[in-house]
Amino acid sequence: MRGKKVYLTHLQDGDAALLSKWQWDETFMHGISSDVFHPFQEKDWEEMFANTQSNEDFYFTIRKVSDDTLIGFISLTDVLLRNRWGNVGIGILNAENRGKGYGQEAIELLLAFAFDHLGLHKVRLQVHAFNQAALALYQKLGFVQEGVNRESVYHGGKWYDQIDFGLLQKEWREIESRKVSRFKKEFC
Repeated sequence: MRGKKVYLTHLQDGDAALLSKWQWDETFMHGISSDVFHPFQEKDWEEMFANTQSNEDFYFTIRKVSDDTLIGFISLTDVLLRNRWGNVGIGILNAENRGKGYGQEAIELLLAFAFDHLGLHKVRLQVHAFNQAALALYQKLGFVQEGVNRESVYHGGKWYDQIDFGLLQKEWREIESRKVSRFKKEFC
């Protein structure tokens, strides 16, 4: 899966070592983990990505198109084909790569995979209330807040809510249709 800025691919040689290194970056882990993080060894990352073959969990690395640099990972997990939904997770490793649209494009690519390739009806995710950048991004992408797990994340000496979001396939198709309409107005 390829976009203008990033592409999604499977784990490559050396990726597990880099992911193991970046898991110690506090700004990275606090955005994605609500529990005491058990540090992954290289083999743990490799096993996690190997489970992509299960049809329940899909893990991809995120790489820059410009130079193939590994900048993060994205997942679609706990896929229930009968009910046609799954959970999205994403992590951009280095703070220098955040806020540049890489995460947004990676999620857009994963949504196309989820809705077009797997035929899912719904995609869900959870975000910590202190992660304002993620909240803004998910709302920009069309995710709808569906619930709040009040004060369920302890971070920096304070309790925060964990917010549940969902995006239905029909909502995503409408958003994609509007993008095409805007493009036609601008260039046709």
